[in-house]
Amino acid sequence: MNLTMTHTAWPREKGNLPADVTGMIGRAREVAEVKRLLAGSTRLLTLTGVAGVGKTRLAVQIGREVARSFPDGVWWSDLSSLSDGDLLACVVADALGLRDRAARRSAETLAESLRDKQALLILDNCEHLVRACATLTATLLDRAPGLRILATSRQSLGLKTESILVVPPLDVPAEAESADGGDVRCHDAVRLFTEQARMSNSAFTIDEHNQDAVARLCRRLEGIPLALELAAAWVRVLGPQEIYEHLSDRYRFLTRSVRATEPAHRTLLTAMDWSFGLCDPPEQLLWARLSVFPAPFDAEAAVAVATGGQLTDTKVVDALAGLTDKSILISDACDGPSRYSMLETIREYGAAKLAASGEEEHVRRLHRDHYRQISDAAAAGWFTAEQDTWIRRVGQEWPHIRAALEFCLTHESEVERGLSMASELFEYWISYGAHSELRRWLDRALQGEMSDSESSFALAVNAKAALLQGDEAGARRLMDACMKRARASGDERLRGFVESLAGLSAFLRGDLRSAVARLRGTLDWYAKASLDQIDPLEHNNIFLTSLWLSMAAAFHQEPDSANLARSCREMAEAKSARTLLAWGLYASGLDKLLAAGDARAAGTLFLDSLRLQPGTEDRWLPAWVIEGLAWASAAEERNLPRAAALMGIAAAFRRTMGVTMSAFIPLSHAHDTWETHLRGKLGEQAYQNTYDRYAELDVDEGLAYVLGHKDIGASPARPSAAASVLTRRELQVAGLITEGCSNKEIASRLTVAQRTAEAHVDHILGKLGFNSRTQISAWYQKEVQGTPELL
Repeated sequence: MNLTMTHTAWPREKGNLPADVTGMIGRAREVAEVKRLLAGSTRLLTLTGVAGVGKTRLAVQIGREVARSFPDGVWWSDLSSLSDGDLLACVVADALGLRDRAARRSAETLAESLRDKQALLILDNCEHLVRACATLTATLLDRAPGLRILATSRQSLGLKTESILVVPPLDVPAEAESADGGDVRCHDAVRLFTEQARMSNSAFTIDEHNQDAVARLCRRLEGIPLALELAAAWVRVLGPQEIYEHLSDRYRFLTRSVRATEPAHRTLLTAMDWSFGLCDPPEQLLWARLSVFPAPFDAEAAVAVATGGQLTDTKVVDALAGLTDKSILISDACDGPSRYSMLETIREYGAAKLAASGEEEHVRRLHRDHYRQISDAAAAGWFTAEQDTWIRRVGQEWPHIRAALEFCLTHESEVERGLSMASELFEYWISYGAHSELRRWLDRALQGEMSDSESSFALAVNAKAALLQGDEAGARRLMDACMKRARASGDERLRGFVESLAGLSAFLRGDLRSAVARLRGTLDWYAKASLDQIDPLEHNNIFLTSLWLSMAAAFHQEPDSANLARSCREMAEAKSARTLLAWGLYASGLDKLLAAGDARAAGTLFLDSLRLQPGTEDRWLPAWVIEGLAWASAAEERNLPRAAALMGIAAAFRRTMGVTMSAFIPLSHAHDTWETHLRGKLGEQAYQNTYDRYAELDVDEGLAYVLGHKDIGASPARPSAAASVLTRRELQVAGLITEGCSNKEIASRLTVAQRTAEAHVDHILGKLGFNSRTQISAWYQKEVQGTPELL
């Protein structure tokens, strides 16, 4: 079967493979076999093998090499930080850049999103979630016939349709080969050891004096890549023969004292135990304590969680440097302050040491406390000038927030803290489109016993998430329960929150008269309520009530709709909250278009709103702003093809979130009206052709078109064989690199976040097999600038 098929374009960059500019040593046979299987009838292939054998690196390399065969991309989802299988679909959807706002289960929305895609999904580190992975995989493969799945796991998923490839260790020199004085450098294990050793000691070379020791060392470590990398880190202080002797002594001890079921696993344990023994006591203690971090973390978090006993703040920082030097920790400083991570196998080793120490629960509580402080600060910072900063920070720390919530919900005495933590971050959950996940955490926590005040607010948050998913019935039940509690307890804050949601509910179902009345009543109630003080929650709820009222008033053509929209802008401007200001500008645009009939002014306001979006990673507001721009363009009738294009782009944004117009009745009716107008003016076929063409853009390309007023042009020229490995956006990035632009300058030119620009650069390096921007520039000048039709 030919993997290159017709497809519906994926509304985003065509993949998210991590950068690995160091390249991969060996594995040619395994790569060829996997490519053969994926090109045939195999739709699920699992790479199995012992810990540390290199399954992840192999999967990523395969992903790069087959990328051109999957028009809708190669997508990588690392499951190592996930402990709850019920969240698997949410995590995979997040890796795909999808937002789950639908009321249906995430597995269903994920399957629907992949239904017509020709894509490869890599599920990495499945062994602790085998049952959940098997269930999700079976669902996706059944519903998405063009999908292939490549899994890595220490055990198979157990499905009948699964093909299994066991990843072997790297080849090592035979004893006779080194004894005869042969050149051992041709063996992959030796090549890997040499490469890693040079990273520790740039002067390291293999010569006639040390090649026998290196060969013996590679045999002792049985060609297991992780074990070789750990040993090579010590070349800066020990010679190969010394490393071999230490490891041999350790191996003899372990084979007497540890009954490992797999010799290869025992070998890796030997290497890690030896490395652990060579660390000084503060480094050993830090290694164990840092194992509670399921994802990359910063030095501040390490100090907060690991300080105690013999580890002072200063010693933690020193030990971080020491563990990084010894290749126990991986340091990444490409985007702000350094963040540290561990390979999963190394983390598991540290976790075993932590459990044996008896302080695991204490350290996990410290981890929870640190991220609870972050969530408290983020909640307080939502309606402030720091809003964008906190949006990025919470997104970065999401795996840790999940781990903190899991700790709370698995300890009876901590459940109320977990409920509070999930509830106070509700705006962030909604901003990320993680409605289903938020509701799941709340549902789990609400099963426990806790105070009415805490559970009542959680019920209200749950109602809001349900409402924005289009689950009107579920939202109604929750709101009724909340209002009953509010009236019985006299909880004024809860009452204001629920009254506002009732007004939003009326607006979404198209009852504009009722929506305007209820939302006005809520604002009047807030003005008269005798609250001790207005906290960030009330400020935010007053703003949202005003926003929803201004939108309902614009659709209902209330006489004061312009003043209501202006009030929203002024509230956001007073707090310098950029995301909320963008919503205020959107509300003013709606008023200009729907109430005042001024399409040109509406278009200007919509564009001003959209210009505040790059860097926020929000797709919810842009979907509606671009839709509004389409209406304004249709009303002006100066560029009707552009209006049709904008309709398509807005649909692409909504598709990434799993949103349909039907749950938002006023917006849906307006959409249908303007679409009918455009079809009548342009003709059915012309409208549909333009709509379809622009609906195929990824969200970055769509945003660039809208903000730059650029025409993407006709179907792009067929790239050269060499250039076709890159997407259109990656070719743009390569061109900017050739101009000498930094990542920050690329982000500015393309109106994307800096880390998005950095990801593009990493993808280009990986796809082209380069390790420098200079190589990209030289390649671009030869392959692209030498082909004028590509420019």
